[in-house]
Amino acid sequence: MPALNVEFSPDEMARLRERAAVAGKSLKQHVHDVTVEEADRISFVEGAITEAERILPGVTDRFPAGMR
Repeated sequence: MPALNVEFSPDEMARLRERAAVAGKSLKQHVHDVTVEEADRISFVEGAITEAERILPGVTDRFPAGMR
């Protein structure tokens, strides 16, 4: 299975260990989950921006500035 070797400062590692403990996960599982969730979040936001750009002209045509 593919893997990453990522370096962290001692302070960063301590914060990650603390957050993993709060989440009730191993450090490895926590870092995996946070990384995948961030990639998914970025993908969702990019999709939402694309959809907003697609529908915005119709919305502004239907609700001109003078009607606001």
